[in-house]
Amino acid sequence: MSPIFPRPSRSDLLLVLVYWLLAAPIIFYSYLHDFGLARAVSGILFTIGIDTLAVYALVFGLLPLALARRSPWVVLGALVVFVLLDAHLYLLGYAALLSDRPLQWSVAGVLWSVMRHTQSYGMLGILMAGKRYFDVQKRLLQTQQAQTQSELRNLKAQLDPHFLFNNLNVLRGLIQQDPAEANEYLNRFAGLYRLLVRHQNEDFVSVSEELRFIEEYVYLLRHRFGTAYEFRLELQPGPAWDQRLVVPGTLQQLLENAIKHNAGNEDDPLVIEITATADSLTVRHPRRPKLTAVDSTGTGLANLRERYRLLFDQEIRVVDTAATFAVTVPVLAQSPARVPADAGFMNVGAGLAPRPYVLNNSL
Repeated sequence: MSPIFPRPSRSDLLLVLVYWLLAAPIIFYSYLHDFGLARAVSGILFTIGIDTLAVYALVFGLLPLALARRSPWVVLGALVVFVLLDAHLYLLGYAALLSDRPLQWSVAGVLWSVMRHTQSYGMLGILMAGKRYFDVQKRLLQTQQAQTQSELRNLKAQLDPHFLFNNLNVLRGLIQQDPAEANEYLNRFAGLYRLLVRHQNEDFVSVSEELRFIEEYVYLLRHRFGTAYEFRLELQPGPAWDQRLVVPGTLQQLLENAIKHNAGNEDDPLVIEITATADSLTVRHPRRPKLTAVDSTGTGLANLRERYRLLFDQEIRVVDTAATFAVTVPVLAQSPARVPADAGFMNVGAGLAPRPYVLNNSL
């Protein structure tokens, strides 16, 4: 259980020290002019003590009490007690240190004391309360960031595990039928998994890296489905794709979703189009539902939507009509960290973008 009056932090004490280093000389000079050296010294020490104590009680006591949503009567009662004690201490101290006349208590005197002492510690109180506010906001932001990271780790853990098993089954068939092709398939499969491992803990990847991953992924898909699915990629001229960011695995998730729910045919392939612009990636295909309905909880698309919401603070756009299904995700620009090596069009199969472009496949 935390104490009612918590211990100030180092930065709190530093703020108080800096404040008094600036304010004390001015107040001391005023006391020196009016009361002489001896009384000025005792007066400034008393001022520093009582003002600091008042600010501490307000900022570390009454303010947290009010923010804790306690009963307003409790807060009001504590405030009244504080004001009365503070006023009496102020009157008593200055009467003893700076005045030769005996102290006479009165309502007017207490009210005067309240107003004068409020003016005395007001600036320090404002500075300290402002600092505490920003400290609270900083801790809140750190808590939200930690929660976001936790949510992202959970979302990454939900990625489809069937991807590995499907490709291992294809590899087993190739080993029996065509060992040479099985070797190539294994190299591509290993390259793809190197990319997965490289980016498994990253929140962002460049569009170039995402396209390089899809180049390997499409190769694997062609061995699973032959020419039943056709992939077309169009990249808008101009953007440096090394400096555009997306969530890792975006295109894999969208292509997998398209194949999972739509039937392909070697005589009439399902055309899946990938369009990249400076600010978005879109995967679009005709709706061609499979004859046997596929059980789906919608986890994949929901996962992708949530990751973009957490990381980009933007929503993905879904167009779902009787004829077409399309998903558009945002692309963020990053500050140039290096000269872009990849920009243009990538060729991942028949019927792709009109201008050829080959990515660097070294991993």
